[in-house]
Amino acid sequence: MKQIQNLLLLITLFSISAVACHKHEHDDDDATDPVLVITAPTVNASISGVVTIAGTVTDMGLHEMSVTITKDSDNTVLFTATPNVYDLTSYIIAEVWTPVGIAAETAVTLTIVAEDHSGNMVTQTVKFTVKP
Repeated sequence: MKQIQNLLLLITLFSISAVACHKHEHDDDDATDPVLVITAPTVNASISGVVTIAGTVTDMGLHEMSVTITKDSDNTVLFTATPNVYDLTSYIIAEVWTPVGIAAETAVTLTIVAEDHSGNMVTQTVKFTVKP
């Protein structure tokens, strides 16, 4: 009886995991990285106050995306966002970061990573500075 219960539990868990990360019909045909365009901030910009993060990402079927800003001097994460792009074919990036605790002009790097359902991934970075 215990073996049957364990078998049923394993079948249930397998079924749940198969549904949670299902393959899409276009996965096997997709060998192309998502297209990511960052329009703001611009490279080497010097920004006081609110930082606008803008751009677009497109693909046959997006899976996930992350937006991170780190301090260049020690790689401290200052901002992070994970917009829900699951199953979208395009997404307009529109994030806002208000730096806090910045006492002097600080060099930072924006990193955006986008991945599609086939595991194709694109990473782009923009270096800029923020001022108090």
